Amino acid sequence: MLDDARNPAEVPVEDLHCPEDIDRSFGGWTPEVFSMLDRLRAEPHIDQYKKEKPGVTEHLKDPFRRYRDDLVVNWVLPNRLGVETEKHVFSRLLKNDFGAGGCHDHLWMSFYRPETRRLEDVQITHRVSPDGFAVGVYVGAHATDLLQQAKRRMADAPATYLDLVNPLLEHERWQFYTHRGSGSNETQDVHPDPLDAVPASVDAADGIYVRHYIGREETLALGPELVDRALSLVFDVWPIYRFYLGGRGG
Repeated sequence: MLDDARNPAEVPVEDLHCPEDIDRSFGGWTPEVFSMLDRLRAEPHIDQYKKEKPGVTEHLKDPFRRYRDDLVVNWVLPNRLGVETEKHVFSRLLKNDFGAGGCHDHLWMSFYRPETRRLEDVQITHRVSPDGFAVGVYVGAHATDLLQQAKRRMADAPATYLDLVNPLLEHERWQFYTHRGSGSNETQDVHPDPLDAVPASVDAADGIYVRHYIGREETLALGPELVDRALSLVFDVWPIYRFYLGGRGG
């Protein structure tokens, strides 16, 4: 991490910037990665993962690492953000399901503050799945104290929170949703339109998302410029990220 790194929770969105000319090493996602994820969705098991393993590296993990590197070069370093960008920033395809051999059909990544861990921090997530790509902000059950803090802040300042979320929900392919439980027992409360009030589901939620979805065909069409789109979306959710962490939301 940089010696003069700034705590991201203390950096207003107005102080963030990107280079005028984005430096990209990411070449874009390919149809092959989506075909592979389709097969993992149809057969979410380690046996299918083993069949796909060469493609997992070539079509999924290596491009995602280049995408990660582009976020570092164009966003983390220019803004001197104090976040972990190397260790354990990616999720795993294989499930930790006590030896049952399950496999996810998606992969996601998030930088996190070095004093915590990825799952224990508020996360700005980047996710590739058979449906396309998504960028959003999430606080979940593994971040126990931060989840409770976010809920308290939403309860204490609902109008402030809605002023941050609703301008995003006015546009297509944004969603606010909560989830409770996991796996086959998971339930979701999904809101694609602006909110009149903070949903009651927040109180018992195990996780809270505000996320933008980029469809599969558009993801392919964007190619390397998915990096540009993602950086713009990071700026969109940054005030919500700071709100959860105790900042004023800017």
